[in-house]
Amino acid sequence: MAEKDPKKDVHIAAVVAYYHRFEGPPAQRKDAINKEDLQEAMRLAGRPRFRNPLTTLNNAHILGLLDRGAEKATFTLNSVGENLVAMTLPGTGNSSPGRKKARKVVGKRAITKKIKKA
Repeated sequence: MAEKDPKKDVHIAAVVAYYHRFEGPPAQRKDAINKEDLQEAMRLAGRPRFRNPLTTLNNAHILGLLDRGAEKATFTLNSVGENLVAMTLPGTGNSSPGRKKARKVVGKRAITKKIKKA
């Protein structure tokens, strides 16, 4: 959790699902997580618990980061959530790696646009 440093609750849910699927000890790995797994991860990370963790998991599903699991109230990480955690959440604070912002001053207003890194 500290390495990825997710800021949004749905990103936290994706990080927890990613950990349980790929990073955890082999004996503790599993494909689907539930609200108890999310709350336990928050406790272990020293972060405040969610008031309604099931809502967070449902929101992550609605945003396309998690899929519904085989059992009721369980969720699995999908490829979108996996890519978010593996590629976009390096914990550096840069939400779009490989890009930087360029400012162009036109009159009294500054215009910001994204340009590709060379």
